[in-house]
Amino acid sequence: MLTILLSTRVFAQAENHEEWKNERAHELLKEDGWLNLIGLLWIDQNTSYLNQVGNDKLEVSSKMEVGNIGKFHFERDSIWFVFNPELSKNSKESVPQKSLVFPLEYGKGGGAYFDRWKWTVIERGGQYGVRLRDLKHPGVLEFKGLPYYPYDPEFRIKAFFEPKFNQTMGIPNVLGQVIEWKVMGILKFELEGKPIELTVLDELGKFFVIFSDLTNGHETYPTGRYLYVDYPDRTGYTWIDFNYSYNPPCAFTAFATCPIPPKENRMEVAVLAGEKIPEGH
Repeated sequence: MLTILLSTRVFAQAENHEEWKNERAHELLKEDGWLNLIGLLWIDQNTSYLNQVGNDKLEVSSKMEVGNIGKFHFERDSIWFVFNPELSKNSKESVPQKSLVFPLEYGKGGGAYFDRWKWTVIERGGQYGVRLRDLKHPGVLEFKGLPYYPYDPEFRIKAFFEPKFNQTMGIPNVLGQVIEWKVMGILKFELEGKPIELTVLDELGKFFVIFSDLTNGHETYPTGRYLYVDYPDRTGYTWIDFNYSYNPPCAFTAFATCPIPPKENRMEVAVLAGEKIPEGH
């Protein structure tokens, strides 16, 4: 009977994992996914004009030039994109007067649109960057899915969560910036007979882990992978399921600002679970 129960549980876990993999593909392919990014353009009060150069390139500049689309307008707690009114005369599309581009609620869309492009603004370390997308990017049509390790219940591990209060940690990103993150606590567990501790960060109210392991650079993305973890139960325990480890955005585009694992989360074990390096990246 126990064998049947265990087999049923593993089947259910694997089935849920297949659903998650489908959701991952959808996330990458959607309008605000990572496959259609074509630029990250840094702006400030003095470099705020967006100009079209030729048929397929946009640039920011300190002045209005031929092909100007509009200008980023900085307010006290927001950034708007104000469109060049001349666009309405020359475009078949309806062009708004202005669009909010920062801040935008995560996962809620928004931003500015013109022709085949969409753009929003992100803030990193006190700097503002225009995240530019090509809504007809060939990479979306050419996407062939993601490679994964087979689901392995051995990498679903019970872990004790030790909470931390009023703590932050400086997490470096691929740009060399150091971003302060709220620390939620420490996960403690064993893998391959080794005691391991991973620092858990707060990501939009969720438990978030940035980690590296001995598969990085061989079968998985060189800098590491990401993982969400469920909140612990009343006894302080949760499950960390490495089968749900996924690639950072930098695995798909050069225009992301991915955080990299802190030294505390660099594991000396091979995690043969989750996403592998994407094909062609």
